Amino acid sequence: MNKRIPMAAMVMLIGIVGLLITACGQPAPAPAPAGPTADEIRSIVQQEVANVPAPAPAPAPAMPEPGPSAEEIAMMVEDAVSGAVPEGVSASEIEGIVDAAMMAASEDDLTEGEVAEIVAMEVQKASAGQAEPLTADEVNTIVMTAIEAIPTPEPVVIPTPAMMMEPSGEPIKIGSVLDFTGDLGAYGKPMRNAVDIAAELINDAGGVLGSPVRAVHKDGGTSAQVATDAANALVKTDGVPVIVGPLGSGFTIAVAQAVTIPNEVVQISPSATSPALSILEDSDFLYRTAVSDAAQGVVLARLARELGYETAGLLYVNNAYGEGLARVFTESFEEAGGTVTASVPQEPDQPSYVSELENATEGDPDVLVAMSYPVSAGVYLREAIEGDYIDNFMFVDGTKSQDMFDTLGAENFEGFYGTAPGAQESDSTAVFRILYEERFGELPTDPFLGETFDAFAIAALAIEKAGEYNGPAVRDAMREVANAPGIKVGPGDFAKALDLIRRGEDIDYEGVAGSQNFDENGDVLNTIEIWKIEGGAITSTGRFETP
Repeated sequence: MNKRIPMAAMVMLIGIVGLLITACGQPAPAPAPAGPTADEIRSIVQQEVANVPAPAPAPAPAMPEPGPSAEEIAMMVEDAVSGAVPEGVSASEIEGIVDAAMMAASEDDLTEGEVAEIVAMEVQKASAGQAEPLTADEVNTIVMTAIEAIPTPEPVVIPTPAMMMEPSGEPIKIGSVLDFTGDLGAYGKPMRNAVDIAAELINDAGGVLGSPVRAVHKDGGTSAQVATDAANALVKTDGVPVIVGPLGSGFTIAVAQAVTIPNEVVQISPSATSPALSILEDSDFLYRTAVSDAAQGVVLARLARELGYETAGLLYVNNAYGEGLARVFTESFEEAGGTVTASVPQEPDQPSYVSELENATEGDPDVLVAMSYPVSAGVYLREAIEGDYIDNFMFVDGTKSQDMFDTLGAENFEGFYGTAPGAQESDSTAVFRILYEERFGELPTDPFLGETFDAFAIAALAIEKAGEYNGPAVRDAMREVANAPGIKVGPGDFAKALDLIRRGEDIDYEGVAGSQNFDENGDVLNTIEIWKIEGGAITSTGRFETP
């Protein structure tokens, strides 16, 4: 990636690197490997940046020359922090904190000093009680993530006749509440990328109601309260009629009951899978583009029996998502002749889950099924391996995290299977993969990226169909653009789709995640993918099943 980075942003990045390392520093119980101090690191980085030749003067005001590239700055920082081993908060948590701070800087006009204070404060809070050290390589990864998040100044471009036809006027805002911090923080950034791709494509196709669409992102923080506050801000301050998110089922229900339903705002979760959403009294304002765990639980139980497991212990996150998935799995597994020996809830953000792990593996079940989020699951899976509690594991969408397996040592889980909502290869998935890789590099194996793209796309098309920028009108248009009958359109067809809508034709959006046909509950019925750990990586088996 080669991005133009203003000098002010570089200075801010240098300050953030120093603050991260200073805030994370904890006295080690034993002498740590020698490495540069925080002051030395800061001095080295500043010296390295100072040594980069200044960019040549721009030949014309409209086309300024770029400064140092993201790769160049990353290399400077990598040299500077080599050998540094600050202790404290985990890499994934700091990555989420930095990402959220950088996003806030670009959206809320925060000063460099304010961003630095946010990062320092959040790192100090998150590092309390943490025991895992942060390695130099992890620091490099975090810094590179921060660099990629720095807003790139748009070059001044002389308008052409073709550009004069682009959407203009006040933007049509569509909100998103995705998690950049907390237990689900690892999933948020790729999902935000998916939203931004959809917004870019729609604007390239002429925008909505003659105006450009703009995604307004907020961090849900893997918390019902944080997500509710974020949704409130989107509705009250930004005036959005549609919100994509949140990620978790419990958070989605909380936002629906406290914010979107009372304010008649359409809410589309790309990843809330609890069966409880299907029966929520929502006045038809709540939708989801992800398949209910009423399907995943059945497929997972069937797979467990197919693999020869007769007994299973469950460890699930104690919320609507975990409870619903555990219940459906238990019913289906036992109907198929298996026995669930223990079904144990776990609370998030605990330093240890030994007690829960002991209860879940009591009686020596054939397999432990991890139905949690990556941060919490990462703790108890490490304890399970180190304590030799059990030999076999199965996973779900909440634990489909390559970062988690890499941290734990993917070789410890080689050959084990999991399930997650997922669609078979199609023209839509191919288009999405190409678009994502062109903009952001390799497409992650994280779940729900296609569902996130689809949620934003359907929201934008529904606004165009409604002809009005308000929640009730958008709600009434949702099935008109997503369901059959109609002319089929996909991710590469937004210009065609918008033209058909404007001519009064019916369309049927076929998404990246499958046919997004909403039933009377706002649910979709697509497939569940069976995946496995193979060669240290999350890999699709090519099997996509329904109950």
